[in-house]
Amino acid sequence: MEKTFRQAAEIGFNAVQLTVNRPSEVDIQAVIKSADQFKLNVASIATGRGYTVDHLCLGSGDEENRRGAVQRMKDHVKLSTQLGNPFVVVGAIRGWSSDSPTKDIYVEQFTRSFEDLLPYAEQHEVTIILEANDHLETDMYLDPTETANFIRKFHSPSFKLHLDTMHLWNEKIETCDCIYEQRDLIAQVDISDANRMAPDGEHYNFQCCLKALHEIGFDGPLVFEYRPSPPDHAAKIGYNYIAKCLSQI
Repeated sequence: MEKTFRQAAEIGFNAVQLTVNRPSEVDIQAVIKSADQFKLNVASIATGRGYTVDHLCLGSGDEENRRGAVQRMKDHVKLSTQLGNPFVVVGAIRGWSSDSPTKDIYVEQFTRSFEDLLPYAEQHEVTIILEANDHLETDMYLDPTETANFIRKFHSPSFKLHLDTMHLWNEKIETCDCIYEQRDLIAQVDISDANRMAPDGEHYNFQCCLKALHEIGFDGPLVFEYRPSPPDHAAKIGYNYIAKCLSQI
């Protein structure tokens, strides 16, 4: 952990996103120590391993499994309060519609999960962010408009939208349009080129994306989520590319 935090700080990042499966296993003091040592914040907590490792699903047709997923998310919320209230991400832990007998039952269960979770998040002043994903990782809540509409129906100040440039690319979503349309809900944007590669402008129009975010007054984190290689030193190369794009806005 210390090595990773040091590398992030040396490159120029001012925060990190933590990927956590079971919050009870996190060495909280070690995180706080490394964050303080390198003057970094925790921007958000990724929770997907709750599904990919422990098979918990917020839309599961198995009620015991669904409740387990909600409790896992509540544990993440509690962890967030100990780390300065970073965002808590709902990505892979949504699972697939096939985790329920039918898609309609999945939606009912997924909705019930947020009815259980959001009051707890509000009580602890932690924001849950639902990621608009893509068809390679799930079949639920891919389109940013559909995802935003789901979020809005809860009327919760603790429920926001999470975008990822790779997912937008895979779904052929017009990035600038969706940024302007959902400007009131966007809390975090992940920076990743096609196939989770470092951003370089060869495929995705990052300049347009960043310009739109600037114009709507976005002040949330840009989370750099891409492969460490290729190329060598991808973290630094991607950072420098995005920094150059921002300097031209």
